[in-house]
This record gives sequence, structure tokens and C-alpha cells, in this order.
Amino acid sequence: MRKILLAATAAATLSAMPASGQSVTGTVNITGSVTAKCKFVTSSQDLPLGELADADGGLDTSKVDGQTRTLTGWCNNSAATLSVKATALTGDQPVTSGAEAAFTDTVNYTASVSANGKSFSDISTDAVASTAANVDMFSGNIAVTLGASTAASKKLVAGAYTGKVEVFLSPTV
Repeated sequence: MRKILLAATAAATLSAMPASGQSVTGTVNITGSVTAKCKFVTSSQDLPLGELADADGGLDTSKVDGQTRTLTGWCNNSAATLSVKATALTGDQPVTSGAEAAFTDTVNYTASVSANGKSFSDISTDAVASTAANVDMFSGNIAVTLGASTAASKKLVAGAYTGKVEVFLSPTV
């Protein structure tokens, strides 16, 4: 009986061991992730327009229309969106009472933006940004161009004028 028990134990031990020359495989599963993001590499540009008024006091549209600056950025997600918000050029000296019919302290314009072969625009007469639209995954220039400027056929009030164009990048819809 003892011989049978020893033989059974030896057989069980041999069956648990791999045969000589047989390979076995172990696995290490590797995972990681990348968060969807956008970044401006060049996030700000100055655009000095100089004297805005023509010789008759009205807006010299050539000082505004066609002016361009370039931002640089990227988005790493195919669902990335862009929107733009134009804010009117506003003078630091308000129109005085009684002069409203002839003068203005506001210059409105359209800001056009192109990125990754797509174009977007926003007018400065409202306080909201353009609807966000898909620009896909991209890395490169974002051109901002001003156009269609107007001072409502009025003379400009003296003073310093400031405005801005904001470009919003979002990695997802």
C-alpha cells in the first residue's frame, strides 16, 4: 500500500511541473490615459491702431479693417471647439449730454478668426460670444482679423479707445 501511495504522490508532483522545454506565459497589463486639453502657446497680442479718426472726425475704417494678429495654440481632442467674442472699441471719455446726435465713443467691428482651416466670426455689438464650433484636433496658428468697422456715421469723441477679441478653446463639446 505504501508503494501505491508513494507512486500516486510522485505522479501528482510530476503532473504539476511543466514538461521540460514547455514555455509558460505571464502577462503585465499596462494602461494609461491622456486628458483632453487645449493650450495657447501665444495667448496674447497687442494691436495698436493709432489715430482712429479721419480729417473730418469720423472713423477712418482703414485703421481697423484688415488688421490681423496671430495667436498660436493646440487642442489634443477631436471634439475641440472654438468660439470668439468681440468687444467694441470704447472711448475713455463718454459722449456729453446733448451731443449724442453728432458724436460717439464706440467703434463696432466684426472679429473673424480662422484655425485649422475653419472660420468663425463675432460682431462687437452684442455681449455674447459666437456659438462654439468644432475645430478638431489641431496645433497651429489662430488668425484674428478685424473688419466691417463702423462708428454709425458719427464723429469720434477724443480720448483713448480700448476693445478686445477673446478666443475660447475648449477640448470637448
